[in-house]
Amino acid sequence: MQNYYKAYLREKQARDELEQLLEEKTSKLYTLNVELEKKLEQLQQQQLAVVQSEKMATLGTLSAGVAHEINNPLAYLTCNLDTLTSYSDDIALYLRAVTKLINNEYSFAEFKIEVEKLQQTISTSDLIQDVSDISEDCIEGCQRISKIVANLLDFAKPKIVTNTEFEIKEVIDQATQLLENRLKQLQVNIDCEPELLIEGNKANLTQAFINILVNAAQSCLEKREMNPQYRATLVLKAHKHNNTALIQVIDNGKGIEESSISKVFDPFFSTKPLGEGTGMGLAVAYGIISNHQGVISLSNNRDGGVTVSIKIPLTT
Repeated sequence: MQNYYKAYLREKQARDELEQLLEEKTSKLYTLNVELEKKLEQLQQQQLAVVQSEKMATLGTLSAGVAHEINNPLAYLTCNLDTLTSYSDDIALYLRAVTKLINNEYSFAEFKIEVEKLQQTISTSDLIQDVSDISEDCIEGCQRISKIVANLLDFAKPKIVTNTEFEIKEVIDQATQLLENRLKQLQVNIDCEPELLIEGNKANLTQAFINILVNAAQSCLEKREMNPQYRATLVLKAHKHNNTALIQVIDNGKGIEESSISKVFDPFFSTKPLGEGTGMGLAVAYGIISNHQGVISLSNNRDGGVTVSIKIPLTT
């Protein structure tokens, strides 16, 4: 009986020691987990800072082109408003004649004579048509400026990291619109299947596509500097591939050395001369695509240029 009691005490002591050890390990694991969560949060903040920094660098690169895109409609808006101001004087002459008729200051015969006199220098049919055309041009110009500014604000404004569902076409449209001035130097063909729904951060994905498109455009323009007869083309395709959206950006630029392909997504890697580019464009794109559970790859085309392939899981 005494031996049995001693064995019980030894077993109890061992169990207590084991429970204490387990408690200590659990406490240490909890502390490590809290630290890990803090580190993860810091890493996410740093990633956001890098994306925002790259975004600002991109805006700096785009500023000249965007200013040009806004200046074009501004120029014809200014010209049209000058013309409308001139027409307003002509319209006022007709209105004065009508007012005099209403106030019985003119008889109908006098009114008719006055109108016929005005018609000799100011055609009412031309006036009506011109005012209508100019007004439509002004509205189109204002809408164009409004769209450019809205796209810029949507792109530049830091976003709270909230995922939303959207079509991949929306991202491609916004990226190409922001780069309109730069891409107009290339023949751009877009073949995007509708209703490719994905979930994620639209502004960040737009940033990723802008970085990829800027690289493609630059490669084409550099090739054209060496061969003025060369015709630069850029093809954007987006189609469903199994449960993913497969997006391909295909250019016929100068391509990239095979030995550099494995490094193009490394931070600060650049094939550009020192001082040109941050070397973060494709690295940021890689990070953004990865955050969307996607994959991105790059390969040279057989007939020249590069294809960037991106796969992002579809929500449906």
